Amino acid sequence: MSLIKRACARTCAALPQRGAASGPIKPIGPNFPLTSEKAMGPHGWMRGSYHFWSLSDPIRGPLYRPPWVVGGIHNPTIDPVAHFNTQDRHQTVSAAEFVKCFIYNFLPARVMWLCVYVPIAMIFFWTWVEQRREPMEIHMDREEYWKDFNSYYYGVYFDHHHFSHMLCHRRAHKWGYAGQDITLEEGHGHGHGHH
Repeated sequence: MSLIKRACARTCAALPQRGAASGPIKPIGPNFPLTSEKAMGPHGWMRGSYHFWSLSDPIRGPLYRPPWVVGGIHNPTIDPVAHFNTQDRHQTVSAAEFVKCFIYNFLPARVMWLCVYVPIAMIFFWTWVEQRREPMEIHMDREEYWKDFNSYYYGVYFDHHHFSHMLCHRRAHKWGYAGQDITLEEGHGHGHGHH
């Protein structure tokens, strides 16, 4: 029973007294959400524990240690009572600090942004490349196709280089640039004698 009394008395003694706080309470410190570099390693761009540009001395700070290895925070830099007491936040926290704290919430989302926008950028890049290439001939007139059925149907199996060159010539005449592309002329490295 005395153990319970001591626990309750210790808890009551730790409670803040009414009117004990002096002045408005600011819930964040000057460098929030950063903390001690001794505890968490250096902060900032290219100032992590691993230095990317060095092969001889890449480890520049403490490696990450999970709390079940370290054993929790031994020297806390954030007072949870003051931090979660937000009654005076509009008096003590500036608009710039509000914006800074709001933007810091998006740091873990950087990977998600990459997951979304890297594939989109790759698709746009491929579309940009393909739009600058020669359009393929998707459809051919029946009469033209049946004039030389064997070449169009079997040609790719017998000589795929000659078949590709034949279609290049076809498209040059179809799209109106025949005679303007020197690479389609004879003797310019096509090498019909070998495969």
